[in-house]
Amino acid sequence: MSSGPLEGFKILDLSSVVSGPMASVMLADQGADVIKVEPPGWGDGIRRLGASRNGLSSIYAMINRNKRSLALNFKHPRGKELLIKLVAQSDVLLQNYRPGKLDRIGLGYSDLKLINEDLIYTSISGMGSVGPYATQRVYDYVIQGLSGVLDAQAEGNDLKMVRTIIYDKVTSLLTSQAITAALLARERGQGGQHVELSMLDGAVYFNWPDLMWNYSFKGQGVQFAGDLADIYEVSKTSDGAIVSNYLGADTSNYETEQLVNLLVENEIPVSRANRREDVLTDPQISASGIIEEFEHPRGGPMLLPRGPAKFSASLNLPKTPSAELGQHTYEVLKTVGLELSEMKELARLGVIG
Repeated sequence: MSSGPLEGFKILDLSSVVSGPMASVMLADQGADVIKVEPPGWGDGIRRLGASRNGLSSIYAMINRNKRSLALNFKHPRGKELLIKLVAQSDVLLQNYRPGKLDRIGLGYSDLKLINEDLIYTSISGMGSVGPYATQRVYDYVIQGLSGVLDAQAEGNDLKMVRTIIYDKVTSLLTSQAITAALLARERGQGGQHVELSMLDGAVYFNWPDLMWNYSFKGQGVQFAGDLADIYEVSKTSDGAIVSNYLGADTSNYETEQLVNLLVENEIPVSRANRREDVLTDPQISASGIIEEFEHPRGGPMLLPRGPAKFSASLNLPKTPSAELGQHTYEVLKTVGLELSEMKELARLGVIG
């Protein structure tokens, strides 16, 4: 049985927080061997973000499952040597450091393509590598501000944030697709290459089809239109709310289920407006098997969504829990010829963990 369509590809994931790790977890869910490279001692900062149990962060558990963890300080000369050895046997390197940071320590694309000419070197940044904001530190809310999405959320002049890290996650999806496209191109003989994405690029691309349709034509003769979102609404019911096309009617005397059934019978697209806790028991979500129960060795029983893509030829997709920091350091470094005695010395020096 196949363990996924990407079985056999090795990915060095130097990224942290969300935009990189969520991209690589999609590849790991599809069978790629993803080695998450983290600083010894503290690891990826997202290990300590959000809801947790027994020291396990739920966001970390989801976007870092099906990966191996290598605790390696590649800023140390010995650590850099080890990383370069791993690069020589890898298909992809993924990083989301600010532009130029890895180049300054000899780990940029121009350096590593000399080690592995077939390497797909993938860089995620906030704003890209050029322009007045390129060196700025970026989080999702910064991109929300620049991308125009707050205007689309506005109620009058009151701008509203999107209450999820939308562009971190959009960039993740775009990155995983770009990596598989580059791997396909390599399989067809194009060799390795540098793939660059920015959150700002991804946000504008994502927003454009509907939010920017009034800004797509230059010159005269344009027939402008209202926002697509103006044709639907949230309508209150006696016990909750529904989402549907604009009804323009008082629906507060209807029960949610009664109103949903009425609109469905009349071929009007509709759903109940689920609260977050309702998602866990929604009958369609349950029937589709989207949310799976999972036992994590540290965090205990968990609910996590399965990978969204189903592959008829890959029924045995990976299902391993997120790793402890450095859990796989020994087995990974053994592949580049290190003996246990050498690893003990490097651990004493703080190079590995």
